[in-house]
Amino acid sequence: MKRLGSKDVRHHSQDRPKRFGPAFSRVVSAGCTIAIVIMITIFGSCSKTGRDSRSDTRPPILFFAIDGLEWNVVKPLLEKGKLPTIAGLMERGVFGYLESMIPTYSAVIWTSIATGKVPAKHGIKHFVYEVGKAKDGSKEFRYYTSGHRKTKALWNILSDHDQVVHCVGWWMTFPAEQINGVMVSQTNTTAALKKPQRALWKGLLLKGVEGQVHPAERQNRVMDILEDVDDSLDQITEDIFGRPPHPLTEFSRMMWDQTLWAFRADATYVRAARDILETGEPFDLFSIYVGGPDVAGHRFWRYAYPSEFDNPPDEDQIENFGEVINDHYIYVDRIIGEFMELAPDDATVIIASDHGMHSINNERVFRHTDNMIETNSAHHLDAPPGVFIAAGTGIQKPTETTPIDNLDLPTMNTVGGVMDILPTMLVLRDIPIGEDMDGTPMRGTIDLDLIKNTGIRYIPTHDTPEWLAGRHKRIREAVDQTERLEQLRSLGYIK
Repeated sequence: MKRLGSKDVRHHSQDRPKRFGPAFSRVVSAGCTIAIVIMITIFGSCSKTGRDSRSDTRPPILFFAIDGLEWNVVKPLLEKGKLPTIAGLMERGVFGYLESMIPTYSAVIWTSIATGKVPAKHGIKHFVYEVGKAKDGSKEFRYYTSGHRKTKALWNILSDHDQVVHCVGWWMTFPAEQINGVMVSQTNTTAALKKPQRALWKGLLLKGVEGQVHPAERQNRVMDILEDVDDSLDQITEDIFGRPPHPLTEFSRMMWDQTLWAFRADATYVRAARDILETGEPFDLFSIYVGGPDVAGHRFWRYAYPSEFDNPPDEDQIENFGEVINDHYIYVDRIIGEFMELAPDDATVIIASDHGMHSINNERVFRHTDNMIETNSAHHLDAPPGVFIAAGTGIQKPTETTPIDNLDLPTMNTVGGVMDILPTMLVLRDIPIGEDMDGTPMRGTIDLDLIKNTGIRYIPTHDTPEWLAGRHKRIREAVDQTERLEQLRSLGYIK
């Protein structure tokens, strides 16, 4: 395995101070970082299924990036036994709150998670950036792309160390980068839809648009998966959510139509990810992004928790859509379990959400003619903490048994912040942490036995002049942006 030269890599006996930028309303506490006092000796190798040819590498990581996962939704589902995979991971690993940040926009936070850096450093400050005024005086926007990111992300860093990394559906990855693995981008572009009804698509993959998948020869296979999902979307959603027992009102129909694109995106990326895992080929890190819980929360919180609103939906509409959020969480739990079955037995599993969610517009009367922002019944712009769960090789095991179905959320620990995820994963992968990163490894998450022989290493930066010079070639403007911008307006992210 290629390693950086010894003159560039340093062993630190204690943590560096955090350097958070002014964009944050929450600073990850010192208790969320490792106060490293680790004796450095000789590293002992770990063996794993299917990886005998690379016995010097540690077991792989399965990383599930779940947008908007909220502990207050998870807890009652755990109590009912509806999330068996997540419960099993919690029972044998580490879990708690994950501090979020402001601005609480998915594109910004997931880029901070991928880079370990504040937005001022990584360059993605919103979903879009303003480029001027239209003839009618309205603002014109363009989408950020992977080329706008000013620093390397986890997939670049692992690739630099000859580690195999697959990345499916991550924010701001179009055009797809040349990595040591497969990248299926979340393509920030839209096009005219084949079906007559109007819909809004998140991370749409498009036939005929180059650069959505790396390696390029795999793109046709992903497009076939996309077409299959489009053809079977009604059956996919019925399998997850069932069929509404009552006629839909105009408002509830609008809510469903404005959420369907997220379920479609999830199904596409899940199938593309499964297609990669089913090859059985070794990997070092596999990451997949799932966005449905966030979008379902925005749209259907009022149906799931009607008592929180002065004007709840009618009873028949609650019966139609009151379980949409729960059903999607159950679906995510099932997908995590299926992917774990396809991965080596000793894999490290990490689940993280960029933020939690809570109700808004509690006093409003909801009408289908309202401004899109006013029809949301949940949001996260005040950065409620998200979910973090980790278990498997390299993760600490619980010292005491706490019944998972009896969690006390007000007293649950905060295990770290969103920018601490990448440094933690780099330690698990035995890769130096960049000194220019703003996160640090999480206290209480890493099994110290894993690193007692290597310690935690640092390097000034992972950003090479060659990479920085080449990123501008990847800056591409999105195609046919009207509906994509409308989608962001409907979620309340832009006006």
